[in-house]
Amino acid sequence: MRPEQSPYLDLRQIPLTALRAFEAAGRHSHVRRAAEELNVSHSALSRHIRQLEERLGSNLFHREGNGVQLTPAGSRLLASVQTAFLELNRGLHYMNPTQIEGELIVACTATISMNWLMPILSNVQKQYPEITLRIKTLEPLQESLSQEYDIALTLGAPTDKGRVIRKLYDEYYVPVCSPKLVNGQRQASPAALLAHPLLHDRLNQWPQWMASHGLDIRDVTRHTYFDYAYQAIEAARLGMGLALADVMEVQEDIQQGRLMKIIETDYQIGESVYLVTEPRERMNQRTLLVLKTIISSLEKGGARLNRAVYEAIEGV
Repeated sequence: MRPEQSPYLDLRQIPLTALRAFEAAGRHSHVRRAAEELNVSHSALSRHIRQLEERLGSNLFHREGNGVQLTPAGSRLLASVQTAFLELNRGLHYMNPTQIEGELIVACTATISMNWLMPILSNVQKQYPEITLRIKTLEPLQESLSQEYDIALTLGAPTDKGRVIRKLYDEYYVPVCSPKLVNGQRQASPAALLAHPLLHDRLNQWPQWMASHGLDIRDVTRHTYFDYAYQAIEAARLGMGLALADVMEVQEDIQQGRLMKIIETDYQIGESVYLVTEPRERMNQRTLLVLKTIISSLEKGGARLNRAVYEAIEGV
């Protein structure tokens, strides 16, 4: 009896170099840039892709000079190849979970990065120079995350069934400004803020803050609008007006005198910062050490941390 034939292609007939060439070209939509990334010649990369197409019996790209566009078949294959490469990389990554040397990918919003994470990562770099850090930027309230991130710090809880999502801390907002704007004098009441220009970011939290203090945002006549909170905070440093900022994001500015609380009150807007990681048993020592540094630094800085985050570094 003849053995039943496998319904799958024999992967031994498809060189890994061809799959790498295809993935790079599909990601860049450009043969030359893909060849430069892989450090091969333009012709060699094109040859690998042609060989792959011949083996599969299907065109993977529409070609226009150096530019390429995936065919429907190519789009389906690219998603599968990238998933396979990611899983392969994870398998290799966990072969030696005690190894510190290597790359660590941290994703966070621009405001978190600019206002409190960078000093922490600077300490990580000094303490563990063998770790190569790669920082990726997330949008506020971004729901979908790439699987490549080792650690993600998100504003709002993302949707990620394969990861552990823990609330890191709730955001508490305070009105801040340059001391020069008010001659270093705090205001006697929330109503006094109506006389100053307001600096907004895309989350537009000033109306809610005003309403919570019995005030109407329409009574403020001067406004400046930004996309991101870190831009509004920088504008506040420059004396352009009042920014509504999370306490953690401006703590160092307040300590250094660049910013001041214009009124002694904070307010929980409703958003929270979340920590997203692999399950504890799948994290390597590199990730655990950086996580411990982040959590301990936030704790020393007075962050109101959720106790659940300590589960991520138990035993470190």
